[in-house]
Amino acid sequence: MQFGNWNITLEGIVWSGPGYNQFMIPATELVAERPGLLSTPTTYEWIMRATDENWLTEDDLYDLNYAFVYAAARFGLNFSYETFDNTLEEQYDRFDDEDDEDDY
Repeated sequence: MQFGNWNITLEGIVWSGPGYNQFMIPATELVAERPGLLSTPTTYEWIMRATDENWLTEDDLYDLNYAFVYAAARFGLNFSYETFDNTLEEQYDRFDDEDDEDDY
């Protein structure tokens, strides 16, 4: 199954877009969580790692979000909607921060 430039394989989620960049989320680590610090909530580690990659566009990350949910279900993993909501909120906050920086 493919979502944009992301392929769901037996090994996990793999970037298949143009260029030399590589990104792969192993199926065994897909729902790894990044603990929140102080007042920040727990998020999904791999979505946040991808969000930190400057070469991935917002559209690429939106596609990854869909691929992530699909893959979690396909692999029968313990997916938390609360953690995913926290992850998306943090991701969108970062998008807004980047947009604010571009305005200056």
